[in-house]
Amino acid sequence: MPSTNPFARIADRYRDLSDRLRPPLVTRAIGSVIPFVDTAGCFIEAYTPTRVAVRLDNREAVQNHLGGLHAAALALLAETASGLVVALNVPPASSPLLRTMEVSFDQFARHAVQAEATLSAADADHIQSHPIGKMDVDVTLTAPDDDKPLVSSALQWAWVPTDRLSDNA
Repeated sequence: MPSTNPFARIADRYRDLSDRLRPPLVTRAIGSVIPFVDTAGCFIEAYTPTRVAVRLDNREAVQNHLGGLHAAALALLAETASGLVVALNVPPASSPLLRTMEVSFDQFARHAVQAEATLSAADADHIQSHPIGKMDVDVTLTAPDDDKPLVSSALQWAWVPTDRLSDNA
């Protein structure tokens, strides 16, 4: 039976496509669920229940006064990667919510940056099997072809039954 979690449905829909076709299609699908991802120009490089990588190219719309990537754009990248890896795993009747975020800017981000968020298989199973909970997710931002951290962040995500988020709850 197909998942009712929209993020898991996207992963299921594009799972068997080639490495060349999958990222742009996943990026477009995520942008239709979360329009700000599209507005910011985020590109989904990897999208699995245990690993999400999101790239942001340095372009004028996301630059700071020095021509590097703006701090808010870098924080968005960390939030997007970590949020998607959690969202891929939440039970169908639950929704993820960001609770806390710590961001350390270690190096000036002059060019494209990629954020990678990972979960262990045990963490993914825990999220999938509990309708409510919270989890810490660490994210490192690097240049796409470099392992040297530019930004490091720690985010705490919660997931709650969606009906608790309605105005009538």
